[in-house]
This record gives sequence, structure tokens and C-alpha cells, in this order.
Amino acid sequence: MSAQGLSPAIDSGAAPADIARGRSAAAFAPVVARRRGPVGARLLAVLYPVCLAVADGSAMVVAVHRSAAGWAVPGAAAAAVVACNAAGGLYRTRRNPSLLAEAPALLARTLLVGALAAVLLPGVAAVAWLWIAVVTVSVSFGVRAFANAAVRTYRCRRSRARPALIVGTGGTAAHLVDLLGERGEFGLAAVGQVAVPDPGTGTCGAVVPVLGETSDLPALVEEYGIDTLIVVAEEVDPGHLDAVLRISFGLPCETLLVQPPSHVVPVAPARREYLAGLPCARVDWRLREPAARYAKRLLDLVAASLLLVAVSPALALCALAVRLEGGPGVLFRQRRIGLGGEEFVLLKLRTLKPADEQEADTRWTVKGDDRVGRVGRFLRATSLDELPQLWNVVRGDMSLVGPRPERPHFVEQFSRSCPGYLLRHRVPVGMTGWAQVHGFRGDTSIELRARLDNHYIDHWSFAGDLKILLLTVRAMLCRDAG
Repeated sequence: MSAQGLSPAIDSGAAPADIARGRSAAAFAPVVARRRGPVGARLLAVLYPVCLAVADGSAMVVAVHRSAAGWAVPGAAAAAVVACNAAGGLYRTRRNPSLLAEAPALLARTLLVGALAAVLLPGVAAVAWLWIAVVTVSVSFGVRAFANAAVRTYRCRRSRARPALIVGTGGTAAHLVDLLGERGEFGLAAVGQVAVPDPGTGTCGAVVPVLGETSDLPALVEEYGIDTLIVVAEEVDPGHLDAVLRISFGLPCETLLVQPPSHVVPVAPARREYLAGLPCARVDWRLREPAARYAKRLLDLVAASLLLVAVSPALALCALAVRLEGGPGVLFRQRRIGLGGEEFVLLKLRTLKPADEQEADTRWTVKGDDRVGRVGRFLRATSLDELPQLWNVVRGDMSLVGPRPERPHFVEQFSRSCPGYLLRHRVPVGMTGWAQVHGFRGDTSIELRARLDNHYIDHWSFAGDLKILLLTVRAMLCRDAG
């Protein structure tokens, strides 16, 4: 669907209409912090990874220092093994911690770092490597086995398990309810189930009450203090599964997706979980984490400030050209929708004068408008008219990278015809984005644009933002950005 057609459609990454239309954009904004659980659980979440990291690092220091003259090599080796294990998710508290499951990855990383350290040590590298491997692996495996046993014991003996909500009412969901009740080491207790559109799996008698439907998830999580949302993929209609998972972006709880029997896509070990053998994938929304949001904001603030200073001469020349061609009023101000559905004033260099404010707010910009002069066409073709938005980034209205903001009138229209459109407002809007660098700007498909924007949010990474910025620079230089 183009921006002008506005015909209803649902893409594979869109939310169901009954969910998206009934909620404001603010409902999809990320939570500020996870709900505070019991003191013991919070201590466990901190002490478990810290103890494992200290054990791994200390064992590496002791093993390497035996053959090293100073502390530089042992310190570097310790930092390297801790960083490698952290990157592989080996310090994350799991619902079913198992040394056997983590041993291969832990052993491979320890041997690799040990080999690199042995090369830097005097004497026979093979002997040093063997010593490092034996000491580090023995200590790491021993401490990890003890820590895993302690976690299971704590979960079994504590007075109250953490509340879980199961999305699904079929046979697998019923099995999970029984499983959580029988296996205290998971530390979870099912307080209820959520009904979903029947995908043909049938409905079993609910062991716990059915508390509502998928559209009620935010209210249920808040009312019952849910710590873990377990989504049974095979019992959710495929057309609704993406929406259910994306709703969890704004929920203060962890989300586990129980994979269907037909699922053959490998899941990274860092995101893999097992509930009594049932494979689950931990749904991680990286932009929900405070560290990721702060890092993105820091990049925006530093880069936008530097760019604003660097391009100020070009910006002044463009402003002068606009003034000479079209008269007073160099800057164009327009209301746009940003993070959580909040309005802000977007700045651009004026490329044409609208007939009135209503036209500016409700008329879709298309190519070939005869009111656009030569300067305006040049500014649009090179995207130089967007440069004042660097000030929006500095102010915090926007980010350098994110879904492009739209006017309130069109947000209302697009959210009715494209159910996944509101989900774009889970993150700050941007000057450029994944959809824009792939040609989706102006009079192009709204459904595909929303799909690409939501893909960007779902799979955000710091490196991905840098890649999009480089692609944007290349597009501006080559003038192939549409």
C-alpha cells in the first residue's frame, strides 16, 4: 500500500487490529525498569553472575601468574576470559541452570584465552597452556556446579515462587502449568492463563483460571505482579504471535517463547532456555535495557553536537539560498509524533510554502510539486533540508537513527489501516532509519516501511546504528536515497 492508497493490510510483523487500535502509542513505549522482585531474588540476580565472573577471573590470574613475571598478562587474560564468557551469556541466571549444558562453551573459551596467554609467557607454551587449562577449568566448573545447586535449592525452599502468566490454553500450556507446580527449581508459579485466537490446537481444561485475552496482557501483568510471561507459540495464531511478543516490549517482565515442535531455526545459546526439556527462547529487547538506551542517547548527543558544528557553514549557505528564493521564513516547523505517541516540533529548511497550516498537517508530500523551486528540489534530493533536525536530536526529541516521525493526522490514518504502525513508537524516532536507507521514504508502501521499522527495533544493536549512519552518508553522497 502506498501512502495515498491507505488500503487495509496486515503484514507478518504487524499487530492484530484489535490490539493495536485499542491502545495508544504510549502503551508500546519501553518500561523504565523491571519490577522489583523479592529481596532474595534480587540478590540472587546480582550475586550469581558476580560470583561466577570472580571465580573465572581469579582462577585465570592464579594460573597465569605462576609463569608470569608481572601482573599485566594475568590481568589481561582474566579480563579476556570474563568478557568472552559474558558475551556468550554464561553469567546469566537461567530457569534451569545446568553445568553440562554450559560446559562446552565454557571449556572452549577458557582453552582459547589460555592458549593466547601461554604464547606470551616465557618457557614452553604447551606446558603453560596445560597448567592454565587444568587450574582454570577445575575452579570454574567447581564454582559453577556449586552456584547452580545453590540456585536450585533456593528456588525450591523459598516461601513464594515468582508469578508467571502463560499465553495459551491448549495441551502444552496445561502441561506447563503442571510442570511449574511440580518442579520448584524453576522458581515460577502459574497464576493464570491467557486465551488466544484458536490456531487449531484445541483447548484443554484450564488448571489455573483464564484471566483474559492477549489484549489484556499489560493490565494482567500489572495487576498480578507477573515476573515471567511464557508464550506457547504453537497455541497462538501465527498472524498474532508477532504482536503478542512485541507487546512484551513494554512489559516489566521477562518473556519466554516456548518453541513449536516444527521450529527448526537455531537459537543462540545465550537466549536458549529449557523447561524440563521443552525448548524456549528468551525474548530479549535490547532497547529496553537502561544501558543500551543511555549508550544510544550518548551517541546521539555527542555525534549530533559535533555534526551541528561541522555543518553549520553549509547550513548557513542553504538557509541563505532558501531566503533568496522564497523570502522570509527559512525554517519550517511541523508537529510530529515521537516516542510513546508524544508530539514535538520538527525543524526543517523550508522547501515550499504550504497554502495554510491545515495543508501542512494533512497533505502528503509527493514529487513533482510545481511550487518547489530549484533550491528546494536540490535540498530535498540531497536531504540537506533535514539538517536542522540535528537540533531536535540534541534536544532529545529525536535520535540519529530510528523510525521516521510522521504527522498526527497520518499517524491516526496509518494506525487504522496498518495495525503494526503504532509499534514503531516503542523507541525514539530518528533522522534516518533502516527503512529509509533501503528506499522507503516519501510515497512508498506504509506496510513495508512499518515492517522494516519494527524489524530494526526488534533486532537493535549499537553496531547496527553505526551501519545505518554510514549507509545514510553513502546515500547522500551518491544521491541514490530516493
